[in-house]
Amino acid sequence: MIVIPAVDLREGKVVRLRRGRLDETTVYSSDPVGTARAFARDGASWVHVVDLDAAFEVGDNRAVIADIVQEAGVPVQVGGGLRSPSLIDEVLALGAARVLLGTEAIVDPAFLRACVERHADRVVVALDSDGEVVKVRGWTEPAGDFDEVLERLLEAGVPRLLVTAIARDGTLEGADLDLYRRVRARVHVPVLASGGVGSLDDLRRLARVDVEGVVVGKALYEGAFTLREAIEVPV
Repeated sequence: MIVIPAVDLREGKVVRLRRGRLDETTVYSSDPVGTARAFARDGASWVHVVDLDAAFEVGDNRAVIADIVQEAGVPVQVGGGLRSPSLIDEVLALGAARVLLGTEAIVDPAFLRACVERHADRVVVALDSDGEVVKVRGWTEPAGDFDEVLERLLEAGVPRLLVTAIARDGTLEGADLDLYRRVRARVHVPVLASGGVGSLDDLRRLARVDVEGVVVGKALYEGAFTLREAIEVPV
């Protein structure tokens, strides 16, 4: 199982939100590039970057992202507000290895099909679960029943999923294992998990669910464990 450290960007800084709420923002660094480099030095094989300003449509961190993908030294997957083909092309042209699509891929299967035809497995779709409901637009709007949305994504040819349990995100309360078991039972594409990881035991449990990887943020920034410990954890 791959452990992927998260670098979430707001106004050029590295932050973490709690359950996706902008009014519960913690700033961890004013040096996103240095943060990404440090993760790479500690053994990261990927870095996960989300432009929260773009996701919430209050600006963007495109220049910072360009620096990260050029200087991190490892492949970077980038998400946040990528709701048009031109924006996707722009981020890939900056050097991103993969793009993380949310809102438009969820609400418009034709958009997702076109992106997959053009970019193949460089596409990851974010499936953000709030109980039985999928949320979009920075987790501010409902987009349908979880199982129905998942089926639409599979029919559209989604090559990889990033599944987030919104209620667990930024809480360190443990991953929603039932959610990932449910998804793994239905899909044959790689699944990345996100939300709630707070201990090395959480990583061991996720590995047994057979997810491809896990995106970890707050646990690293709060010192619950180091990235090296996470990568080396026996499963």
